[in-house]
Amino acid sequence: MIKGFGIFTPKFAGNLRTSILTLVFVLPIAVTWSGCWRDSAADHYKERERTLQEKLTQDETAIRTASATWSKAAESKDLEKSLLFFADTAILMAPKSPAVEGKENIRKVWQQVLALPGPGLSFSAARVEVARSGDLAWEQGTYEFTTSDKNDKTTTEKGTYVTIWKKQPDGAWKVVGDIHNTNE
Repeated sequence: MIKGFGIFTPKFAGNLRTSILTLVFVLPIAVTWSGCWRDSAADHYKERERTLQEKLTQDETAIRTASATWSKAAESKDLEKSLLFFADTAILMAPKSPAVEGKENIRKVWQQVLALPGPGLSFSAARVEVARSGDLAWEQGTYEFTTSDKNDKTTTEKGTYVTIWKKQPDGAWKVVGDIHNTNE
């Protein structure tokens, strides 16, 4: 034994044995545990993502249903049912017109539109996308607006629209922005 170098002392040899035994037995357990934790975190993330996607799909379905119901109300020229879909602070933007702000001002516009003779307005959502936050969504689709003149001659305007929906505190979706333009 070399004197002056404490690494070869019995105390060091005991510590070395303990350290090696620790590495041989504890390290695999620690590695396995960290792998399980990583798998558990990944599983938790996947479950959370699946739950979020289910919620977004439910919201999309709710908006598509609301939009279809709104279109039926417009087709039947029911002003009160049509206005149910607008939030109090909604904004309506139509071609060649200034923006109309607030549900009561939108009421005046819709009252005029629904009073026109002819089959009226119908629309259909082509795309609905809900934000991951779950509080906003946008809908894009097409519309037809058919009116009749005094001689029963019909005119049909076809176009596209974008509607912004916002989830209300009670969970209902309401329109906060509506813009459309003609295809002509």
